[in-house]
Formats: sequence, C-alpha cells, structure tokens
Amino acid sequence: MEAKIVQLPDRHVMGAVSRIEPMSADYMALWSKGFDPHAAAVAALATEQGYYGVYYGTDQPGWVDFMAGMVVGADAVAPKGLEVRPMPGGTYARFDCTLGTIGPTWGAIYGQWLPSSGYVEDYTRPALEYYPPETMSPDAAVTIWVAVQPK
Repeated sequence: MEAKIVQLPDRHVMGAVSRIEPMSADYMALWSKGFDPHAAAVAALATEQGYYGVYYGTDQPGWVDFMAGMVVGADAVAPKGLEVRPMPGGTYARFDCTLGTIGPTWGAIYGQWLPSSGYVEDYTRPALEYYPPETMSPDAAVTIWVAVQPK
C-alpha cells in the first residue's frame, strides 16, 4: 500500500451529519436519506465539485460524526437539517482506491500502513473520503485522507 503525504488547506463542508460506528454503518443510507434530499441546495453553495465523507472524532469511543457533504465557503449558511463544519487542513496521508475497494483500503491503512509508517493518526482532525462528481460504479476513483503527524 502506497501513501502520499500531502498538505491540505483549511476548508468548510456542508452536509448531513449522523453519529455512527464506522464498521457497522449503512453508508448508502447515510448518503441517500441524509444528503440526497438536500443535494441541490448544497450543490448551489459548493465551491468545488465532488463529495466528501468526513469522519469527525467524538467523545464516545468507537463512534464518529460522519458528514456526507460538499465543500462550501466559510460564510455559508446551512439549510434546516444540515450543518457547516470546518474541515481543518494540515498533513494528511493520501490513499487512492476505488469505490468497490474502499472498505479493504481502510482496513489496510489501519492494519498495515499506519503501524509500519513513521506517522500516527492526528485525532484532532477528521479523516476524509473524496468522491468525484460521477462516482457511481464500483470502479470509480475514491481518495482517502487520514490526518497524520510524525511519531
């Protein structure tokens, strides 16, 4: 597994937020029931194309706040049922995969790459998934970013 260490800028994301256990969540439902009903409103405010799945840490071990959304300006006002949250930049490990291999890729990141790398996860910043605008097939490209800091 190959990672590219990159610097991401600070941004903001607007979308639907659900508290989930990542290993057992129904991601299709999070997108179809949480984000899709608001997709046109969010897209009208988006500052870039594509969609983000953002994993924010919580005070509940094993649980995260998952946001299905798009990047918006810092001054964007969320319609009812949605939120705007910061998506802090900084040092991230970037992993390219496909929609069909996203689960195994996450497993390899935490089970193989991270333990043998010179980095640890920075839990003060969210982990990210980026889906290009036309992500529908299992072969569609997906990018995963994990916030890291040197060991």
